[in-house]
Amino acid sequence: MRHLIILVCFCLISCSKIEEIGSLRILGSNTEQNFFNETTNNQNVFLKKNEMQFLNNSSVSNLNLNKFTADSLDIERIAGSSDSLLLLSKTGLKAYFTKTNKTVQLKNYAFSTCDQMALVDSFVVVSQGKTVCQPGIASKYSLFKINKFTELVYINQYLSESIIDLKVMNRKIFMLEAGGVLGVFEIKNGSELSKVTEFSVPTGQFIRVVPSLSRILVKTTKGMVQLSYNANNKLEKINEI
Repeated sequence: MRHLIILVCFCLISCSKIEEIGSLRILGSNTEQNFFNETTNNQNVFLKKNEMQFLNNSSVSNLNLNKFTADSLDIERIAGSSDSLLLLSKTGLKAYFTKTNKTVQLKNYAFSTCDQMALVDSFVVVSQGKTVCQPGIASKYSLFKINKFTELVYINQYLSESIIDLKVMNRKIFMLEAGGVLGVFEIKNGSELSKVTEFSVPTGQFIRVVPSLSRILVKTTKGMVQLSYNANNKLEKINEI
């Protein structure tokens, strides 16, 4: 009887340990960073490492997704509209055309997966430096243009504070600096990125834009700040929660 009790206890401990290890293995096996993104024309995109699924806005209650598999791997970020997207991967930037399911590799100007990016018409803005994975690189943002031959052409570069988030709303570019300054930029004369206004949001962490309402939501360490952006290029605080 004594040996039987010991055997039963050993089996229970062993099974429990196996189950625990199995659970850890299952939880640790999914290394993909799956999350939703939003295009500049308000299309929601469920982004995976090597595919994009567009939410069907006509039947959102069913979470109906139209799947597009790009001929490139390791997609880290997207920018642009649902017709033409900019993809950031380990090999740099790629232009992706959803209607033809065609991907074009663009010239790599030392881009990395740490970078933030935005696409306005054929203009590309990329911010780099002073991030967790780029601590030794000076912070800056650069302006490029994709020409009719689908080539990425460098235009200009600007030194800045570290940019922690970058969004586009109504053809304006919103940049949130690590110091909490939210700047609004526009492209002038086809070759210049010009700041039109700014607003201080201390401890800002990331931003979300709502184009239909001309609103910007800034996540902070304490909550959320809601701002409006009017036709006079002015940012105004609505409330904070």
